[in-house]
Amino acid sequence: MNQKQQEKLVALVEHLRTLGTIAVGFSGGVDSTFLAAVCSRELPQASMLIHLTTPLIGTPEQASFEAIASSFDIPVLELRIDPLDSPNVAANPRNRCYHCKYIAFEAIIQAAREHGADTVVDGSNADDATDYRPGMQACKELGVRSPLLECGWHKDEERALLREWGYSVWNMPAGACLATRVPCEEPLTHEKLHLIRACEDWLRARGFRQIRARLIAGKLQVQAAPADLHRFEQQAGNASLPQEAIDAFYSFGAKNIDPVVVPYIHGGMNG
Repeated sequence: MNQKQQEKLVALVEHLRTLGTIAVGFSGGVDSTFLAAVCSRELPQASMLIHLTTPLIGTPEQASFEAIASSFDIPVLELRIDPLDSPNVAANPRNRCYHCKYIAFEAIIQAAREHGADTVVDGSNADDATDYRPGMQACKELGVRSPLLECGWHKDEERALLREWGYSVWNMPAGACLATRVPCEEPLTHEKLHLIRACEDWLRARGFRQIRARLIAGKLQVQAAPADLHRFEQQAGNASLPQEAIDAFYSFGAKNIDPVVVPYIHGGMNG
């Protein structure tokens, strides 16, 4: 750890100490894992983790939670909720993330209070300040704090320290809830989420890392980051799905599949 990192880490810990007893909304992704690691290392007597297991969480994040939660020297609480029970979420409006985040953090706040925590914090960081994230408004209204954002931490800085500290999640690709695979105004259903998850899991099991299975007007379309797009091109001679993938996706319940794999664009389904 260089001097700049050390100074920034000290400032973050000092900031966290001002928040009293902390409950971290812990997804299992890079940001919340970094925050959990800092709390575990520096504030073990004044921290806890609260994880929400929902139909919207991606398999990599859920698997990360299950794999590393026990490695932290602080209490971990798992809650199970289904945001699709809310019509405001299931209808998938443009501000769906606001409604979903509000429901999620209401549950976390209630559990945190029951366990004596003073402050609930999330893993939003400085990179998120320039992205379209209506869920951040919900957190603000509920009084949830974002110490990584408040202290100017960026994801690449978090990854560097997680790697140094020995957390395998340091190079996990950026994830997002499965609802982001469906265009706004198209309703969300458990069947759609199951199909999306199954297709993405099938691809990850074969070594693809940064991929999205989008379901647009009933048609399944795979998007891939440059390295994964190159793999598709090598396997098929062009950027298209191999027949075994198409067959698998139909078996998962897909009705219409676009065989062309297109470039993944971060935030491409916002709005």
